[in-house]
Amino acid sequence: MTLFPSHVLVELVEFGIMTLAAFWGVAYGWWHRRAELTKGTLPRWRRIGATVGLLAVTVQALLYVLSWVHMGRNNVLFGQWERLFFPAFLLAAPCVLVGKGASRWWLFSSSVLLVTMCFFFTLTA
Repeated sequence: MTLFPSHVLVELVEFGIMTLAAFWGVAYGWWHRRAELTKGTLPRWRRIGATVGLLAVTVQALLYVLSWVHMGRNNVLFGQWERLFFPAFLLAAPCVLVGKGASRWWLFSSSVLLVTMCFFFTLTA
């Protein structure tokens, strides 16, 4: 007798990988943002846009973590948290893409992944 049926275990592993990938992208973005600041190769408007995008993706990640704290308690509260994801995504997506290098693609992928997971969690709540 197993604790979880096999399809539930597969879904848990997929969920874990998606969550780790999203947070890896945010960490990668912060790490390489520091390197871009020291190089100074980007024009000022692109540095500002990339920084705003990085902060917006970080807000998405924080909202994701905070939503899990309250998720089991109140579905209405989870829906309210979810409404904050979309403005952060709409700000993050274009701002992240004005950056340079692989970090922009990691951040963009993390932003899309976080908003997609949040959307599906809202459907299940």
